[in-house]
Amino acid sequence: MSVDLTLDAGEEIRFLNKIGDTVKHLLKRTHFNARELEVVLLIYYKLLRDEIVPGAARRQEQVSRHQLTIVFDTVFGLKDNIMLGRIFAALDKGVTSCITMETWAITLSLFLRGTFEEKIKYCFRVYDIAGERVIRRDHMMILLRSAFIKHQEEEVEEAVKDMVDIIIHRMDIDRDGAISFEDYRETVRKTPGLLECFGQALPDRSRIYSFSKTFLDRVRKF
Repeated sequence: MSVDLTLDAGEEIRFLNKIGDTVKHLLKRTHFNARELEVVLLIYYKLLRDEIVPGAARRQEQVSRHQLTIVFDTVFGLKDNIMLGRIFAALDKGVTSCITMETWAITLSLFLRGTFEEKIKYCFRVYDIAGERVIRRDHMMILLRSAFIKHQEEEVEEAVKDMVDIIIHRMDIDRDGAISFEDYRETVRKTPGLLECFGQALPDRSRIYSFSKTFLDRVRKF
């Protein structure tokens, strides 16, 4: 675990006093208790405080996507650049280069404690490239290409096409050539292993356990 929570005691107290209202608000939107939220927001603050932005006239007010890309890689094992771009799009509908403190807390709640229904909705948003509540064949191709080791480009394309055909046959319940949210949810409810069929969008269990054991009061049982 690479996140370091070392802070001056006075600075930590000032920060905790400042975020009291934010913690109360996030208690209704996350699966964390108050103490856990303080820790989660302290991590965000530490990331923000330590972030160095070349050429910036003053310190950033929000953590950059670049900084979180490093955290998602080293802490949660989410490495694929294409998927990371989609993950950020799903978590934060805006087009800014930063992630708010509230989005950070809600994201960790989803990653560490999210219900299966929450994860279904989140993963579909990740895969729904056009934001149309439908995953089309060309979008599936984009998402799945990065899952294959590229020895020969032609071989990769054929493998991806075959995989797309298999997934469409399995998940396209209404047989319209695309996967709607209803198709996806119904299929995944019956076969949970298909939740991340278009690429890793969530940390694996070992990463979740490691983070929870280090920072949270409760460790989820699998």
